[in-house]
Amino acid sequence: MDPTFLVIGIGNTLRRDDGAGWFFAQALADALRDAGAAVELILQQQLTPETAEIVAEQGAAQVIFMDASIEVQTVTLETVRGEGASSPASHHVAPATILAIARRLYGVEAVGWLVQLPAHDLGHGEGLSDHAAASLGNAGAVAANLLTQTKHI
Repeated sequence: MDPTFLVIGIGNTLRRDDGAGWFFAQALADALRDAGAAVELILQQQLTPETAEIVAEQGAAQVIFMDASIEVQTVTLETVRGEGASSPASHHVAPATILAIARRLYGVEAVGWLVQLPAHDLGHGEGLSDHAAASLGNAGAVAANLLTQTKHI
């Protein structure tokens, strides 16, 4: 059985809050499983063009990308579209680009989501800042929101 959700946690756990994507991805995957969804979890330091192949291999209807951001103050959830995505750069490939590559090369029509988590401390070291750690408590609410929204797709 193909998973309903492919959850991709992005980040580096040795750069403090940059690792929040991994921790939140694990919490979100658990919350989705507890709600009865089939989930596959992938953890990566960064997205690469090869991630599109992973998306295709998993065959999930929904792909959720989780990443820390200094640009948000609370957990955010937005739809990711693969149309008009930029070409991959050497150090940063956007979730929309992954979906565009998966669509063009493999015919994948998955719905994409981006969950951004607040990051305040990207210095060297392990562990999350208090603010980033507090955001992990939102995994259940994000899971409920995703499950509600995917029923309407």
